[in-house]
Amino acid sequence: MTQSLEIPVQEFSLAWTMTADKGGRVGFAATGQVTLLDNKRFYKIDGVLYISEGSTYCRDIGNPHLFVRRNGVEESGRQWGWETICNRKSCSRLCAMDAYFVRTGYWAPADKAIQLSIGAESGWNRKRSFSPTITVRLPD
Repeated sequence: MTQSLEIPVQEFSLAWTMTADKGGRVGFAATGQVTLLDNKRFYKIDGVLYISEGSTYCRDIGNPHLFVRRNGVEESGRQWGWETICNRKSCSRLCAMDAYFVRTGYWAPADKAIQLSIGAESGWNRKRSFSPTITVRLPD
């Protein structure tokens, strides 16, 4: 039988506001926690993506499809590469419910932090834009 030991979690909160051409805006947020599991061999990210504020209808900002992505950072500065960890949700769906996400993966001894950001695809050409990133540093 395998026992999974968790060390203290690191919580994160990321806010991002998209503006409309006519001055309206919609705020999005991703909050949750990052945990190291099984003697720091694996990581788990779990959280929720939701609309935090808004003064305009989602279609006014192009009704983008939103997602959360992650990137890992090693001690040397080398990065894993960005990977989507939340299915794309339209703003109209986020008005009705939040988007929960969970991602687990291998945590190497050289790994030190996880970066997170919110992404949006909008329009027929799927133009992408990204929020500023946050870095969640995990204990050694």
